[in-house]
Amino acid sequence: MKKFEIHKYAYSDKNTEELQFNLAFYNSRLVLLMEELDFFRHLLGSNIFDPKTPNLFEDIELFKKRIDAHEKQTASLTTAVEKQYKEVQLKVECDELSCDNYFLKQYHDTELELVTFLNNTSELKSDMMEYTKGLIR
Repeated sequence: MKKFEIHKYAYSDKNTEELQFNLAFYNSRLVLLMEELDFFRHLLGSNIFDPKTPNLFEDIELFKKRIDAHEKQTASLTTAVEKQYKEVQLKVECDELSCDNYFLKQYHDTELELVTFLNNTSELKSDMMEYTKGLIR
């Protein structure tokens, strides 16, 4: 999967409404992601796979551990996005250039972490789909 890097000056011209819109989008994406991971956990725990598959139990347990890690990071990022959304609402009251720079840097760092995480999670989901599609009886 191709990785994308966000240029550090990409958000220097963003206004408060755009930042809030983007953060709300990422928040909804993280909520959906939790549902997707829950579905994959349920799928992996079901009894639909050919039990004769070599290393089936071990592979499923590895996927479950990866899901656990992604769920923890999803929860952490959701908290960070919600916090930053509230901070951006307060930004309206701040007119100083240093205040703008603080929010834009913080937003950039959060978005970079989110994009990287969402790419990694897409790889996990792709790995699980690829693995399970040939094992369902």
